[in-house]
Amino acid sequence: MKKRWIAAVLLLVAVVVGGAYIWVRENPPMEIGMISQNEDGKFVLVEVTNHGFREAKVVKVTVNNDEAPEKVKMQVSNLLKGFVLGDDDRDEKVEYKNLKDVVINGGSSQSEQMEKLNDGTATKDDTIYAVHVFHDEAVSRVMIEYQYMGMTFHETVEVPF
Repeated sequence: MKKRWIAAVLLLVAVVVGGAYIWVRENPPMEIGMISQNEDGKFVLVEVTNHGFREAKVVKVTVNNDEAPEKVKMQVSNLLKGFVLGDDDRDEKVEYKNLKDVVINGGSSQSEQMEKLNDGTATKDDTIYAVHVFHDEAVSRVMIEYQYMGMTFHETVEVPF
């Protein structure tokens, strides 16, 4: 009797863990928001939001045909301040960080953030994130690789130029 009970509990745990894994795989937590670029397309800003319940981390960014960009930084800002598209990562109005130093907290989706802005309930505590790519030629595609709950995901963003 005791062995059956243990087997039933183990089966239940396996079903719950397996179901959670499949659900996360089918519903990746990262959303792509605003995409912006400068006139010649060499500087691109891609807003990213993690609507999951755990932290996510961007681990790699490539551009065009899987090329390494000249430089990649993360902009960390808030809903009230927004982002700045610039050709330099030394702009004092913006907080630029290295990819490895930024953890994208789980929380609200793009639509929830826009609702806060429209309702006037956005605060400085509403952190937003963007991948800022600096490249020596026009960028037509940005590929973002990120990790969430030990799994690796890929998002490809076509940049309209």
